[in-house]
Amino acid sequence: MRVLFIISELTLGGAQKQVIELARELVRRGHEATIYTLNREVPRAKELEGSRVELVVDQKRCKLDPAVLRRLRRYLRDWHPDIVHGFLFDGDIYARIAAFGTGIPVLNSERSDNYEISRIQHLAHRLTRALTDGLVANTHSGSAFAQRLYGFPAERCHVVWNGLRIEELERQAASRADYRTEFFGPGSHKLACLVGAIKPTKDYHLAIDAAARLVRADPEWRVLFVGDQLANSGNYRAGVHSDSSEYKASVMRHFAAQDIADKVRFAGARTDVPAIVAQCDVLYVTSCREGFPNVVLEAMVLGVPVVSTDYSDIRRILPRPAQVVESRNADDIAWAILDAYGERDAIAKEQKRWVRSHASIENATLELERVYQRYLRTPALARAA
Repeated sequence: MRVLFIISELTLGGAQKQVIELARELVRRGHEATIYTLNREVPRAKELEGSRVELVVDQKRCKLDPAVLRRLRRYLRDWHPDIVHGFLFDGDIYARIAAFGTGIPVLNSERSDNYEISRIQHLAHRLTRALTDGLVANTHSGSAFAQRLYGFPAERCHVVWNGLRIEELERQAASRADYRTEFFGPGSHKLACLVGAIKPTKDYHLAIDAAARLVRADPEWRVLFVGDQLANSGNYRAGVHSDSSEYKASVMRHFAAQDIADKVRFAGARTDVPAIVAQCDVLYVTSCREGFPNVVLEAMVLGVPVVSTDYSDIRRILPRPAQVVESRNADDIAWAILDAYGERDAIAKEQKRWVRSHASIENATLELERVYQRYLRTPALARAA
């Protein structure tokens, strides 16, 4: 089976990571896979080295670039994929239009839920929706959202949870660095962390309030925020829904007003996130909406208890109801962190079991293969046999 993934770029987001891991695992299982990007922002390209996954990097000059569509369509004709799978808005739309009339099945993806789209995006979806054969969501909530927003029928919406390459992540987390001392100096600190870009969906104001409650409830605690907004690059500016610079400024003002800088730090964007998370006592999440939380899975693999607000499929993922805070109240989140720390060994074991049973990259790829088999045309089925 030949699978062509189409995605805007290969930056450091969760969708980009999943495309790379799925493509690598498909090839390992005997299939062929190509990733076609619509922008030259491909910092993750090195992750494909030695994988036999082909990477084609293009550059669109406007939102819907006819030249890129022509090149993409030419690639479809030359390579003859059995499935075209789009990721993110641009990847979905380009996949639909480029494959029109080729007879190649087109699948789209849903990576989040309960967001708003612009009128132009809504029109683009409506005009090209009939060109989509099916949709793969990474959460049950995302599948239901896509059905409501885009009108996709339930029988053509499939849920494939994200998967992790567990052993590889554990190797990445191995480090001799002492991050508690690096960020907070010597001492027997307890450490909570939140990983994510500073944007409204992460609700950093609530995260800061919870951090302030935590360090005031127990002075031994320290809180580390890891990650930052992605810098704008490319040939056009980020849209109003993507540019988070004003939000970041408001978050930093809110942080300064709490007077907790000696116990709460922003680490910025880091390349050693797994190693940092592995040395934390609790990871917490304050998102108000999100897709499948990769960082939650990573913490679960690394033996770090997770506390989260209630969004998406998080109640299906975390093994204990007490790990999910429904109230979106900073005091409740802080107390949940303290409770999780008290039960950290038992929670860590339960979380690891869950990931190995439900969210390995092997499981995710097997589920995706099953979805693909439903849409393969007869010649592709013959080749697969």
